[in-house]
Amino acid sequence: MPAPGFEWLVAWRHLRDPDRSSHKTLIVGLSLLLLAGASYGLAELLPRFVTAKTAFAPSEWAEARPLAWLGYVKIAAAIELGLALQALLLAALFHGFRVFTALSIFSVYLGTAAPIIALSVMSGFENDLKTKIRSTKADVVIEMQDDRPFTDWQAVDAKLAGIPGMAGSMAYVESEVIVKHATNAAGMGVVLRGIQPGRAPQVLGVERTLKEGKVSYLEHPEQIPTGIGGRLDARDAADADAAGRGGDVDVAPARVLPGILLGEELHLRILRVFLGSEVDVACPVCGVGPAGPMPKLKPFRVAGHFYTGMYEFDSKLVYVGLRDAQKFLNMDGEVTGIEIRTLTPEAAPAVAAEISRRLGPGYLVRSWEELNSSLYAALRLEKLVMFIALCFIGLVASFSIVANLIMMATEKAKEIAILKSMGARDGAIVRIFFGEGMYIGLVGMTIGITWGVLSCQLLERYGLPLPAEVYYIEKLPIVMRASEIAAVGLSALALCCLATVYPAMLASRIRPVSGLRYE
Repeated sequence: MPAPGFEWLVAWRHLRDPDRSSHKTLIVGLSLLLLAGASYGLAELLPRFVTAKTAFAPSEWAEARPLAWLGYVKIAAAIELGLALQALLLAALFHGFRVFTALSIFSVYLGTAAPIIALSVMSGFENDLKTKIRSTKADVVIEMQDDRPFTDWQAVDAKLAGIPGMAGSMAYVESEVIVKHATNAAGMGVVLRGIQPGRAPQVLGVERTLKEGKVSYLEHPEQIPTGIGGRLDARDAADADAAGRGGDVDVAPARVLPGILLGEELHLRILRVFLGSEVDVACPVCGVGPAGPMPKLKPFRVAGHFYTGMYEFDSKLVYVGLRDAQKFLNMDGEVTGIEIRTLTPEAAPAVAAEISRRLGPGYLVRSWEELNSSLYAALRLEKLVMFIALCFIGLVASFSIVANLIMMATEKAKEIAILKSMGARDGAIVRIFFGEGMYIGLVGMTIGITWGVLSCQLLERYGLPLPAEVYYIEKLPIVMRASEIAAVGLSALALCCLATVYPAMLASRIRPVSGLRYE
């Protein structure tokens, strides 16, 4: 009867082949490594050389880019570096394992590292999207059911005090309006949101996304500067020109108007206005005339602009003070709802449930997951499909394990017959081949997880630049999650274990007389 652990020792010795080693892959890997270093050094040093020998100043280099192909040289150097490391790894595997065993381990490594990198990139994009949405939308929203007027919002806000996990709350007003300026007479349809300037920094991310101006200008519009950098609004310029006719006449100070915050796309590219410029906001049905509703027009002064990184928000969202919005929209004492920020996004469902319990029926309380359920459901489905598709890499690796173990069962028929003649049972033979598959899976999984995590850390640290005008993000986002890494590793290991079933059963059926017949 073999001693405990004997099968695992036999399995390990079957996989290793110290007498057969090859240095060809090692030489290729070192050559690629040297070539990658030379390419990266060329891409780094050549711009400095050209800058020193030409009229380009260092500050003008990025704008002029006389050698734009150097960026492709860096990319090629990164690819060469990756190939060099792969070749070195394969050489190390060839040096210590049989050829087909090394290829099986390498396949498992690729089937583990590739899904980790792909899922981390997808999680990065998901986290980036979630962050951008949370910068303009709160974690929990309270509204009235059946579109009834929300007039008791101050009493509701008082009931929210002391809820665990809540960071702040703010009443808001929302409506669709048209923003116009002299540079864009046709106007642009936007979503007008009236917010409480004092509470907005604790509830929304407006303060962090502001590129120019202040949120406090919405509460104190008299502090909004005008004529920044010598630029005057077209209307102010016309007034100044008219006042200046006939001699030197002092221009009257700009009138105090309610402040408005614009998205960067709307601010710079559509309306083309500046801090302190005047814009007109029109509401088609907010006015009241003899025949019923009629358009209403009100001037606002630009108090700044924000950049969220999402085109839909930056081109169709504007902020004004809550009182100014209520007055303009004829909603005195009424709000659209109350927004609530939680300490963490994960706490939003629990906070929403507690708010529903406190307020009772008649109020619609929804968390960010419910407000964006279709979007996040699509992201989860996309990630699941990507995970299943990438698992096919591990499935292909399991095929190589099956072929390798079948060849090993045929090659080791004599050893199997000797073990059986010495008293080894069929279960011991099964455990030997199962151990071989486990060794291949564990070694490949360990190398794959290490390489995948290391690659993600390098991408996160140095980044892969992306065109911001297309993706609204400067570099490839990376977010590693332990649950996803564990799922990839366990799935790869499970496929390796399943791949050993048929070869193990085939080897256990070998009879001693068959294995030793021609010996």
